[in-house]
Amino acid sequence: MHFDPITGEKIMDPGDEVQATAENAANQAQADAAQVNNVAAQQAAQNAAQFQQAPQFQQAPQFNQIPEDKPAKKGMPIGAIIGIILAVVAIIVVLAVVATKGFGAKVSLLNTITHAYDGEYLTEATRGLDIKPNSDMTIKVEAEVEDVEVLFSCANEVSSHTRSVYAEVTYDGFTIDATGYMDQKQVLASCPIVGDYLFTYDYTNDDYSGMFVDLLDDQDIEISEFNEMLAFLNDNSGDVQKFREQSVAYFTERIASLDFKKTGNKETFTVNGEKVECKEYATVLETDTLEEWINGYQDLVEEFVDAHSDAIDTYYAVNGVEADFDELFDEILDEIDELEDLNISVFTKGKITAAVRVVYDDDMYYEIQLKGGDYLAQNVEIISVDDDDEETVISIEGKTKGDVQTTTIEMEGYDMTFEYSFNRKTGELEMSMEAYGREIYACEATLTVDKNSYSLAIDELTFDGDELDIDKLVITISNKAEIVKPKGEEFDLGDADEDDFADLVEDIQDEIEDNDDLQDLIEELDLGYLMYMLY
Repeated sequence: MHFDPITGEKIMDPGDEVQATAENAANQAQADAAQVNNVAAQQAAQNAAQFQQAPQFQQAPQFNQIPEDKPAKKGMPIGAIIGIILAVVAIIVVLAVVATKGFGAKVSLLNTITHAYDGEYLTEATRGLDIKPNSDMTIKVEAEVEDVEVLFSCANEVSSHTRSVYAEVTYDGFTIDATGYMDQKQVLASCPIVGDYLFTYDYTNDDYSGMFVDLLDDQDIEISEFNEMLAFLNDNSGDVQKFREQSVAYFTERIASLDFKKTGNKETFTVNGEKVECKEYATVLETDTLEEWINGYQDLVEEFVDAHSDAIDTYYAVNGVEADFDELFDEILDEIDELEDLNISVFTKGKITAAVRVVYDDDMYYEIQLKGGDYLAQNVEIISVDDDDEETVISIEGKTKGDVQTTTIEMEGYDMTFEYSFNRKTGELEMSMEAYGREIYACEATLTVDKNSYSLAIDELTFDGDELDIDKLVITISNKAEIVKPKGEEFDLGDADEDDFADLVEDIQDEIEDNDDLQDLIEELDLGYLMYMLY
C-alpha cells in the first residue's frame, strides 16, 4: 500500500491486508493522545526550542559512553535520544488533537494522523491489543542467568482495588519467594523462608494498640492518619483515578479550543518522491493562553490536594520528603514569561498532511515533514531553521522487504543512529543504537501478540559491546489480573507488642539456622557477615 501524492488516497498493493476501520483507529489515537496531551502546555512552557523532547519520555536511560573529544551538543543530552525518537510520534498525536477543531470534515488532520502508521508492521501487530491504562493488568518478568532463575509478577485488579506482587528467586536449586497483597481492607505479606507466617495489617482498624502504634507516635503520626494514607495510596475511593481523568479532560478541552484557520498560503513538500503543493492551516498558542491553562490546572491540583491533605501530609512525613506545589507552578509560569507565542501551522493536500511547523521565535522554527513510503510516516524529517540556516535534526528512513520492515533514525550532527527491524511473520524484533562509532546497545528479541497479552522474549542483549550472559528473559503484559494471595499463620502487625516482635525475631533466626540448604547457600555466597549484621 502507498499514497497517491496528489489525491492523498491509499493505493492498495497485491497482498496487503485490510486496515483497521477509521473509527477504531481514531479511538486508538485518542487513547494515545490522552497519555500525552496533559503535558503539551507544560512542554511549550519548558522550552519551545526543544519542543520535540516530550517530558513523558525524558526518563530514557542515560548513556555516557561518549568520547571526551566529541561531547554532545548543548541542549541535546545523550540520554534524551530515545525520548526524542519516541516524541516524534507523541507530537504528531498531540497536534492531531489540537488541529481537529477548525478543519471540518473535508480536511481532518486527526484522520490523517490516525492512519499515518497504517501499514507499519509493528503498529499493526499491536493494534488489536485490549490493554488500556488503569485497567486490569499483570506484568510478569521471567529470567535465567547462569545458576539464577527469577520470576517477578505484579498484578492489579481495578474493580476490587486489589493488587499483588510476587517474587521468586532460585539459585542452584534453592528457592526463595515472597508475596505482597493489598485490597480495600488489609495488607498481607509472606516469605516462607523465614517461617510459615502471614503478616497482616488491617488498615480499616484505628483501634490498634501494639508496638507499631508506638513507632508511629514517635513520628507524631496518628494510627488513623496512617490508615487513611494507605487507603489513599490504594485509591479505595477512586478519587486518584478520577483526578487523572479530569486532568486529561482538562487539557484535551483546552487544546481542542485552538482554532486552525486557512491562511491562503501554499507551500510545496515532497511526499512519496513527488512534489505536492499544500495549503496552510495555522493557529497561535499565546503565552497568555498557556498561563491561563497552567493557572486553571493549578486550581484542579490544589482542589485535589486539599481534599486529601491529611493523607498526602502523612505520606510525606513517612517518607521524609516535602512537595511545594505552589513553587512548582510558579517555576512553570516564570518560564512561560520568557517565551514567545507559538505559531503552529499544518500543511495539507487532500487527505494527506505533509508537514507540521512550530515557529517559536520570529523565523526560527521546527518542522516535521511526513515524506511517505509504504505508510505516511515511514520517512520523516525534523528540520530546524535558525537564522536562515536549515539543519536536519532527526531523519527517519524506513524500508520494506517482504515481511520485514526496517527503520533507521539518525541524529545528524550528533553521530547517533538508532535502528530497529520487525518481521511481522516470525515476530523477530532487532534494535541497536550507536553513538560516535561505538555500539551503545543491541538487542534481538521475539514479540508474540494476541488480543489479551503481548510477550517480548529477549534472545540476545549487548551493552557497550559486551554481550550479557542471559539464558532467558521474557517480559509479558496481559489484560488479566493474576492476583496472588499469600498464606500462612497470621501475625497481626498492628496488635503485636514488643514481646511478640521479640519472639518473632527469635523464631525467624531459628528457622534460618535450621535450614541446611539456606546455610549452604550463605556459605557458598559468602553472606555470613551480612547475616551477622541482620541478627
